[in-house]
Amino acid sequence: MRQLVFIIYFILSSSVIWAQEPVSIHLTEANGLPDIEFYDSIEDTEGYIWLAGNKGLFRYDGKAFKVYSHPEKRGRSFFNLKLDEKGRLWFTNIAGQYFYIENDKVVLFTDLQELLRGNLSDYLVTEKYLLVHPMHKVLWIDLETKEIVHETKNSGGTSIGFIQDNFFHFFNLENDFLSQHIQTKEIKSAVTAQTKQRKLFPGFTNFYKTSHGYLVYFQNKIGEKNQLFLYKNKQLIPIKLPKNLRNTTTDAVQEYNDKLYFTTKNGIIVTKLVNDEIQIIESYLKNYSTTEITKDFQDNLWITTLNNGIFVIPNESLQLINSNKKINAIEKYTDSTFFIGDKNGNLHILSLNGTLQKTLNFNDISEIRTLNYNPKTAILYYNSDKKNMRYHVGKQKIISIESSKAAKSISHIKDDNYLKSFAHGTFYGNGEKLTEIIRERSYESIYSKKYNKAYIASVDGLLLYDSVFNFKKSISYNDKPIYTFDIEEASNGTIWVATYDNGILNIKNDEVQNVLHTENGLASKAINKIKADGENLWIVTDNGFQYYNNTTNTFKTINERDGLLSYNINNIETFGNDVLFSSNIGLYRFDKRSVFKNWEVPEVYITTIIVEEKEVPLQSKYTLKLQESEIEIQFNSKGFQADTFVAYEYQLKGFNDSWNSVDEGQQHVKFNTLPAGKYTFNLRARNLRDQNFSTVKSLQLNITLPFWKKAWFLACIMLVLLIVVILYFRRKIHIREKQKNKELQQLEIDKQLVNLRLENLRSQMNPHFIFNALNSIQEYIVLNQQNLASTYLVKFSRLIRIYLEQSQEKEITLDQELKALHLYLELEKVRFEEELTYEVSVAENLALETIKIPSLFIQPYIENAIKHGLHHKIDNRKLTVSFKQQNELLICEITDNGIGREAAQKIKENQTHYYKSFATRANTERVELINKDRSQKIEVIISDLTDEKQQPTGTRVSIQIPIKK
Repeated sequence: MRQLVFIIYFILSSSVIWAQEPVSIHLTEANGLPDIEFYDSIEDTEGYIWLAGNKGLFRYDGKAFKVYSHPEKRGRSFFNLKLDEKGRLWFTNIAGQYFYIENDKVVLFTDLQELLRGNLSDYLVTEKYLLVHPMHKVLWIDLETKEIVHETKNSGGTSIGFIQDNFFHFFNLENDFLSQHIQTKEIKSAVTAQTKQRKLFPGFTNFYKTSHGYLVYFQNKIGEKNQLFLYKNKQLIPIKLPKNLRNTTTDAVQEYNDKLYFTTKNGIIVTKLVNDEIQIIESYLKNYSTTEITKDFQDNLWITTLNNGIFVIPNESLQLINSNKKINAIEKYTDSTFFIGDKNGNLHILSLNGTLQKTLNFNDISEIRTLNYNPKTAILYYNSDKKNMRYHVGKQKIISIESSKAAKSISHIKDDNYLKSFAHGTFYGNGEKLTEIIRERSYESIYSKKYNKAYIASVDGLLLYDSVFNFKKSISYNDKPIYTFDIEEASNGTIWVATYDNGILNIKNDEVQNVLHTENGLASKAINKIKADGENLWIVTDNGFQYYNNTTNTFKTINERDGLLSYNINNIETFGNDVLFSSNIGLYRFDKRSVFKNWEVPEVYITTIIVEEKEVPLQSKYTLKLQESEIEIQFNSKGFQADTFVAYEYQLKGFNDSWNSVDEGQQHVKFNTLPAGKYTFNLRARNLRDQNFSTVKSLQLNITLPFWKKAWFLACIMLVLLIVVILYFRRKIHIREKQKNKELQQLEIDKQLVNLRLENLRSQMNPHFIFNALNSIQEYIVLNQQNLASTYLVKFSRLIRIYLEQSQEKEITLDQELKALHLYLELEKVRFEEELTYEVSVAENLALETIKIPSLFIQPYIENAIKHGLHHKIDNRKLTVSFKQQNELLICEITDNGIGREAAQKIKENQTHYYKSFATRANTERVELINKDRSQKIEVIISDLTDEKQQPTGTRVSIQIPIKK
């Protein structure tokens, strides 16, 4: 959204235009307007101006135009702006969609495309219903359920009608004017008697609410034979229309200050309703097709046009009555007419409304400098660069021509005598003879008839002369000469003097009594022109056109905000309440009773908060970190050109209690960084030329220190350091104790492991095994099988040696374990007299030389399988041992097809010398001890194998050892 920079734009031709029209400011796309084709405008309850146009919906906030849209809208144009009872803005489009604004967002209320089929249908919004007027009927849509709850049939006209006194008023297809009760929906006649000529009414209807009643306007397609009625007291009263309203297309009628404004294709027609007749007061913008007129809360008139943007009339009283930019002199002729002279030697007589009454031709093309008319003698003193003469207006005759150069000022003394100031001096006399008073250059001189004194503004200061022009004194101020260029005498005899740099001086009794300056209300030290008006004074400065009331000592000001296009004003003339002035733009007129607008103190609104260059939600309090305290506060005031004519001041209480002015034209305050602390940001606004401020708007700012700089954090740091030191030494002591305990525990574990390994060793070298092995060797010797005995003895001795060696190690490689198991199973197979079949399978991907397992760990489980599972089986004894890797686990499975654990347990219990296998117990305890030092535990899972009939078929032992390389 870009800021709109308003440019005052007028199309003025070089020729003289004899007309009057209020000063207007033309807004187009060239100076920031988002569209030039507008259909409607309205001011909402908060003072925002809304515009519906060809390119969408826009809102003006005093600074910029904001665009509003909806993702589901079809087309881009919007129409028919209306406010409901909640202050929500409603609008529609040709696609049959009806929207409203809520919480600054566009809400799609309903989509009636299928019903309306591209027709732009008028509507009304009541407390409970949305009434929509498609062809020949009215739909009643519930605002809560969004359902059509009623249908009024046989509805005519193009506009829907209006709501009054809980009744919906409308025309039917026969042009009968009816009313329907909002609750009961009962329909009856809205008038005591229907109009007889209703069948002849044109087809286009419009309804407008006024203080007189509702206006009912009938028009046809081409805007001819229009008819107007006033609905009042249940009667349709015919209203007489002037010809140019009877035969032109009117888009809207609005009432402001008892005046009716008709927006037509030929501009705005301002009227009054008098005795059932519309009387035209004036017309504006005749060359433009206007669509709507809206008066905002500051009394600015917003006029939308069909293809020429928007015209804003800030002040209807300020009117341009002549476009001649070269007017150099104005002189009152009668109470309603005046002379104007320009730089091209043209001299005219105009009426107060700017109408040309007469042109006086003196065959002079040089610049007219001064005019002075004496109504008693009817003589006009004419003074230009080439001609200086006296002209009798009544007789239309030149009385005399002088040879002197152009005078800077002419002041009447009495009869036919004048006081004149020239570049070469000041003189007095009549047209026949002039007597010199001073030789020095003078700028202005006046003769006071009240005091019979002459005041002359010369290069030496302000000089005072008596009635016979003897020098009296040089009037001074603060013991210094007064240098002036403009002198005026008020009706009470006060002499007003405009100075170059000391304001305006009030002189009485030949002394300075009072001074008007910027401190007491003067708009600027740079003064361009002054003009007495009775006891009061008109003042032109570089910052405004002011009216000083000498009784109340107060100022009223007209400036750019009122449409004053230029402060380069060279002449002022008063006609009772009417004031004329000329400038480099043209000739203006205003009524001093209505020209001054009552500018209310502007309200300031905080619109945006930006922290660290990111916009954050609006709230009343912000807590920011010291290192992230860059904050920008943007604000605004509503109203036309508020960004140009509103001044702002801010205060950061807690940092600096003084009020600071925001640079002119700026609407934001930015703090790059703020020290830690709590602050209150206060903001106020005032009209640029006033001193009264708005209500203060405040924000709470809390800038926090980094936590490492806060006292509690420093205290915590000290406490933490103390605790850390204590914990450090306690931990060190604890670690030492823990290490000591761990060493003692490890010694105990090692001792137990040694004992368990010895027990395993003893189990592996149990008497049965040794006895059976020796018997087998003896048998081989007796049978003289020396080779077999020798082989068996070698294997037996090798196995005993391996067990003794492994008993000294905590871990052995898988390869070492496999060699020991092969020897053990070969010897067991011999012991079972070849009645044992075994198989040892090893997966090919196993790294036998690097994988380590606890020593003397696998053999006890194989021994249990043989001793308790296969030993009691008569034949077909099978033992399978497999090794494989699964993820990071070594899986060893020992499977036998023995009698099963349950049968083996019963055999043990029946034995006379029953004992529990210490090998099994020792291995179980060993697993628990080994797992104490491991994060990944060794697991031993024993499973009973059964057949389909749940009969035991053996036992499987699965040993899962985490691989440790």
